[in-house]
Formats: sequence, structure tokens, C-alpha cells
Amino acid sequence: MSEPGDALTGVTVERYVAGGEGLARHDDGRVVFIKGGVPGDQVRASVTAARRDWLRADVVSIEKPSPDRIEASCASRRHGCGGCDWAEVNDERQLEFKTGIVAEALRRTARLELVPTMGRSVTRTAYRTSIRVVGDENGRVAFRQSSSSATADARECEVIEPGVRHVLAGLRITPGLEVSLRGSVATGELSARWDSRLGSVEGLSSHAVIGASARITERVGDVDLVVSAGSFFQSGPQAAQLLVESVFAVAPELATARHVLDAYGGIGLFAATVGRAAETVTVVESSRSAIADAHINLDSRGSAARVVRSDVAEWRPDAALAPIDVVIADPARTGLGRPGVGALMRCHPAVLVLVSCDPVAMARDAALLTAAGYQIERAEVHDLFPGTHHVEVVSRFVPAGTLA
Repeated sequence: MSEPGDALTGVTVERYVAGGEGLARHDDGRVVFIKGGVPGDQVRASVTAARRDWLRADVVSIEKPSPDRIEASCASRRHGCGGCDWAEVNDERQLEFKTGIVAEALRRTARLELVPTMGRSVTRTAYRTSIRVVGDENGRVAFRQSSSSATADARECEVIEPGVRHVLAGLRITPGLEVSLRGSVATGELSARWDSRLGSVEGLSSHAVIGASARITERVGDVDLVVSAGSFFQSGPQAAQLLVESVFAVAPELATARHVLDAYGGIGLFAATVGRAAETVTVVESSRSAIADAHINLDSRGSAARVVRSDVAEWRPDAALAPIDVVIADPARTGLGRPGVGALMRCHPAVLVLVSCDPVAMARDAALLTAAGYQIERAEVHDLFPGTHHVEVVSRFVPAGTLA
């Protein structure tokens, strides 16, 4: 029986699983989860963990490459950056692989045989306006290497939006200090955030805004949105626009809904875009920073917009308002869970749109919603992070018995 440190040779990667690892089979029948393998690769790997039913291993060398394996085009990746773990996967196949991961999660976790729709992707390069970097030993801008404290030069990263990447060359950062940067494609603004107790950043333009409350303005479609450095936003405006279009596509009822709930609403992205035709829109969000942004972003709606700072699980719909027709829920990676599902079921919506960034959490939520009397009607799989295993799913749920 293979144990940690042992070598595996001639192992063929069959497919990807949630989390981005490849799945293979050991000669003794155990499943092997292989980090760094592409489906179709025959590899030599080193065992890192062993259990009765499975092994985990890292690729040491490629004995026979998959037809879907390519050389990473990004210089930062070739220097060891761990951010884009699928940089060696054929671009044209990535969304197909991700759709398969979601289908398997629905089948195994939720016991649902729904075939997800393969959606769309942002551009493979120059899409990220929000990044986190660290100062290397020489004070240059760097990324962490995979599962390591070692760093790789970030200045040649190909997924960073050019306006943000241009800033990196002139920065000097205290070694080991992590810095969050966010740029605006619409205005060219830049925000920067770091813990000043741990170090300093030099070389920022005088136009850069600094600190958790520093705000920039980004545009999604024809809507301007204020985003504070301490608030969550998508990887860039391309990703935000793709999600907005997908949410509206799976829930055309948004065009005529009287009351829309934007749960886990953040800065009010969906409330300000797909929810703007509704007579009333309610945003529920727990982040103080995001709530402050949402108030600004929905100010033009006046009394038609209600912004509530609360955990969704503890929130109750206002009986004095019109019933909620459509719920849009965009929870954190862990998903809705039982508390979130319970809160949303109190709304009794005709349509619930779930935006998920983890396939297994999405499948767990689908199972919980099914048990609560809702059925999944549609699921679209999108790629907001090309070159990585990360996947986004926009799904539509309706009360059982009302499927279109």
C-alpha cells in the first residue's frame, strides 16, 4: 500500500473534481487526487496523503502529456506564481471541464440529474482589477507561490487589467507585507489597502486613495457603482456584467417584479442593475463597508430602495411591504446553508436565483432548497477566473410543481 513520500508512476488523470484536482486510479483500487495533472495526462506523482479509500499526490513529472495540456503563457506563472492553477489547461476546454465538475456535484451531493448549461467566460487575460500582492525580499511586488511562503514576480502577470498592472512596476513594499489593490476601468482610479502597522508602500500615485474606506467608482453596464476598498466586488467589471446578464436571463420575471430581494447584496450590484425596474428593492448585507456603499449606489431610488444591515439568517421580511416576487442570493463560498435557506423560504418567492462560487456548496444548497419545496429549473456555469479551477454557477429555483 502506497504511503506519503512514495512515488506513483504511469498514473493517468481521468477527469477534474471540485477543488481543481485531477482524479486517477491506483493499482490497488484507491482513488488518487492529483494536484497539477490535466485530464488525459500520464504522470509520475509523489504521494502526500494516504487513507484507506484514497490518496493525494502532487505531479512530479509528465510522462505523457494530455492533448489538452499547454505551456503556460504567463511569465508570472512560469516563475512559480500559484494563482492560476489551470494555466496549463487548454483555454477552449476549461469551461467544459468546469461544467462537468458542477454536474458531478449536483449528481453526487444533491442527487439531481440536471445537466448544467455551459455559459460564458470573461476574457482569458487582462480581466482582474482587484488583486492582492505581497512584498518580496527585495521589496518588489509579488504573488505567493502555491502552498508556500516563497514569492513570484507579479509585474508580468497577464490576468491583471493593464491600468492596474502599470502601477506595479513603481511600487516598493515592505517585505512580507500584503497589499490589496483595486482599479477602476471606468475612471482610472486606484485604491490601496494594507495594515500600516506591518509596513509601508512607496510609489503610489498621488491620485491613489488609501485605506479601507477609500472609494473608487466602477461602471457595470450603464450603472456607476461606488466600491470601497473594504467591500467585496467581483474580479473586475467584466465578471460583474456577465453575472448581471446571467441573473436577468435566468429570471426574466425581474422586468415586471414588484419587490426584489438582493440577499447577501454587498454594494447593491444586483439591486442597482437587474432590480431597478422593481417598485421596491431590498438589500440585506452584513458588511458595514458594503452597506455604506449600497446606500450611495441606491440613493437615486429614494424610498423604493431599502438597505438593511443584517445577517441574512436573522433577517425577516417586512410585512408592511409588498410580497417579495424574486429573490437573488449571492452568498459567500460556504453557500446558504440551512440558516440562509430558512430565511429565504420565509419570503415564499415565485423565483429564487442562486449565485454560487463553489460547486459543492451550490449542490448542498440545491439539496436544501429541494427539501424545502423548491425545484431547480436551470443552472448556468460561467468562468470568471480563466486559468484557475474557480467556477461560478447561476441557478434558478421555483416552487415544486411550477416548472416551466
